[in-house]
Parts: sequence; structure tokens; C-alpha cells
Amino acid sequence: MGDRRSSESARVDGLRRGLERFIQGRAESAVSVVSLSPLPGGTMRHAWAVDLDVPSGPLAGSHRLIYLQDRGGAPLGSRLSREDEFRVLSVMHGAGVRVPKPYWRVPAGDASGVAPGLIVERVEGETLARRLLQDPTFERARAHLLEQIGEELARIHAVPTGALACLVRPAMGKTPAEGQLVDLEGMLRQIGEPHPALELALRWLGRRVRASERVVVVHGDYRLGNFIVDPGRGLSAVLDWELSHLGDPGEDLGWVCMRFWRCVDSPGARGLGPRQRFFDAYAGAGGQRLDPEGALYWEVFANFRWAIVTLGQAYRHLSGAERSLELASIGRHCAEVEWELLRFLKRF
Repeated sequence: MGDRRSSESARVDGLRRGLERFIQGRAESAVSVVSLSPLPGGTMRHAWAVDLDVPSGPLAGSHRLIYLQDRGGAPLGSRLSREDEFRVLSVMHGAGVRVPKPYWRVPAGDASGVAPGLIVERVEGETLARRLLQDPTFERARAHLLEQIGEELARIHAVPTGALACLVRPAMGKTPAEGQLVDLEGMLRQIGEPHPALELALRWLGRRVRASERVVVVHGDYRLGNFIVDPGRGLSAVLDWELSHLGDPGEDLGWVCMRFWRCVDSPGARGLGPRQRFFDAYAGAGGQRLDPEGALYWEVFANFRWAIVTLGQAYRHLSGAERSLELASIGRHCAEVEWELLRFLKRF
């Protein structure tokens, strides 16, 4: 036990010194990492809370940061480099979208010895869906959080796409839905498991592909879990932009409405409120209002995509690419999503 603690302490000290070297070269001043501690992270990154003191120069003062250290993987379906993700954050922050202020991107092979990743502002608040939905501390925030989520999504979709040439665009001659269905089917074939419910959903979606009236910046994972919420003010920041791309606004709208995330009320699963409240808030802030047929299509699309993601995460483990019980357990959720898809499609 003592050796393990000593090794961990040495690792943290080494990271602290590396971050000081990296930031010093960009802050035009000597800097001091006052504290450094690990935070619960996702499946793609380790997150570190960094308290930084800069005594002089353009960044003089105290800064509360997060260092998002790459773990070496990439989200299934992501084509965004870390440099591109940093660009997206910068554009969104400049457009007034509630995102953590981006400070620096740590490139691979940096002389500081720090692993690749992003350093961004640390926004205080809660992200866990269970607490946001049930904890009395967030009762005041819950009263208007669904409207805030809808309004913020409209703000994201209004950001001009011209400043984000780095984002993947729909394939020439294909609608955003058609292009993504091709990619998702390719992932399903690569995984190589028989999933009749997913094959049924794929055919249903393919026969009903919808033309897109506009192409916007799609967040790609807009849901509880990727929102930082303050007990008093509500929505403070939108996180995790590594799946962002250019596509149909319905992609994000359908993703929010999935039962799995519990953003909106579903049969047997209460969320933040009726989906109509979310749609009304989105439309009221300038977003496109979906007709019932469109809302159904994009929710089925979202569930199909999530099913492929769950299988892909498990495949990372089963293929030996990254052994992880966390990744393996995510694959268990596919059966839940298949049931949800069959519930949607049984009426056809």
C-alpha cells in the first residue's frame, strides 16, 4: 500500500511540474500549480482539477482550470482532432454559448512532458443526472432547467458554420441522415454481432430519410451528464464537444428526448418535464420546430445511434483494444435501447 501511494504521489508531482513548464511558456510569466487533484472522468479522458497562480503578465491572477488528459481512445464515430475540438470551444465561447473558456491545447510530444489534452476553465456545479433530477438542492434549478437546455441548443444551432471548416460535413449528394446511417451501419458490420432489432430500425430509418432544411453545428452528445448545473442559476456550461459536426438540428433534438438520458418525461421514466416544453423553448429561441413525424424520426435515429455506441464501447474491450470493465458494462445497455426501438416501431 505504501509503495502504491508513493508511486501515485510521484505521478502527481511529475504532472504538476510538467503543467507548470507547459503553462509558463504560454503565460509569459513564472506560474505555480497551487493544487492538483484527479476528478471523476469519462471513458476517453482523465480529468484533473488545477488551481493556478500567475503572479504577473497578461494572465496575472488565480485561475481555476481543468486539464483533460487524453487516455488514448476516441469516441465511436468521432473524426474531430483535439486541435479541432479546441477550435470549436473557442468559436462557441466567442459566440456567447455557455462553454468552459478554453485556455490551451497540449499537443502530442510537447517538450513539457505533459500528455496531450485540453486545458479549460473549471466551471463549478453538478453534472450527475441522478442528483439533478432528485436532489432537493437542485429543486430551484429544475424548475427552469429544461427551458434553459432548449434555449441554449437554439443558440448553438445559430452559430455560423463558416468559422468551423474543421467540422465534418455531410457527404456530397447525401442528406445528413443518409451519411450518418452509412457510417453507423459500417460500425455495426465491423462489430459483427447479430442484432435483429437494430437491423429493423436501420431499414425503417433508411426508408424514411428526411431532407434537411438547414445544416447547423450539431453538438452530438447534448444531454444530462454533459451539462454543468448551478443550484441557483441552473445551466452553467455545456461540456464534451468531441462529437460535434455539421448536420441536421433534429439530431440534437432527438438525442435530448431519448429515455436513457431522462432529460424529458418518457413512459415510466420521469425527467425534467414534458418534451413539448423543451421543443417550445427551443423554437422560442429561434430554433426549428419539428413536426410530429420529424420528432419521431430523430428520436428513433438517436436510439439507433446510441445502440451502436454501446456496442462499440463494449467492442473496444472485447477486441482487446482497451481492456475495461467500464467499457464492457456500457454494452449491456444495448438491450434496453433495442427494447425502446421495438416500442417505437411496433406501430408500423
